[in-house]
Amino acid sequence: MRKLLLLSICLFAGASMSAQERTKSSSEGYFNLTQLSFLMGEVNEISQTPVRSNMIPSVVNINGYRANEHFSIGVGVGMVPLAYTIIPVFADFRITLFKDNLSPVIAFKGGYSFANSRKDIWGLYSTDNRNTGGMMLHPEIGVKVTITDRADFMLTIGYWYQHLKSEIKGMNYYDRTRTTDINRLSISLGFQFQ
Repeated sequence: MRKLLLLSICLFAGASMSAQERTKSSSEGYFNLTQLSFLMGEVNEISQTPVRSNMIPSVVNINGYRANEHFSIGVGVGMVPLAYTIIPVFADFRITLFKDNLSPVIAFKGGYSFANSRKDIWGLYSTDNRNTGGMMLHPEIGVKVTITDRADFMLTIGYWYQHLKSEIKGMNYYDRTRTTDINRLSISLGFQFQ
């Protein structure tokens, strides 16, 4: 898992530096967006085990194509540290309403989150959890502020939905499947380079 995290950080940094070196000849072309999100909500009985905090940090990196000043499409990957780490892989669609330096933005992320498997020890019982992840949806609205002709700052608020599934098998413990639906408010800060 640490190697995957290190690889993700290197990809994020490399894509960001690559995007900064490009010259902006038009509004079309490649872009890179890195977002830091804070996922906020109550911990309830269903999500008590995989979610232990009322505020969860999340990071995503999106690489894509801007068709014009208003529409872009991309593919992203991220990391959300719950009681076990999930890696969302998703498609990203964005609409920027105006050409101005300050413009409203509407975004939608949708995809699948992969989860790592792990072994737990509960008291005297050893259990094997097979965490299989699940569907992720993340609609957002916000603003884009132009910093330079090649860089934008994004501030968005949205709704984050994550479905998770775990299969629990243990010694002297019945096998069962646990599903969790996590619903959170998200506040995201991001930098986009073109």
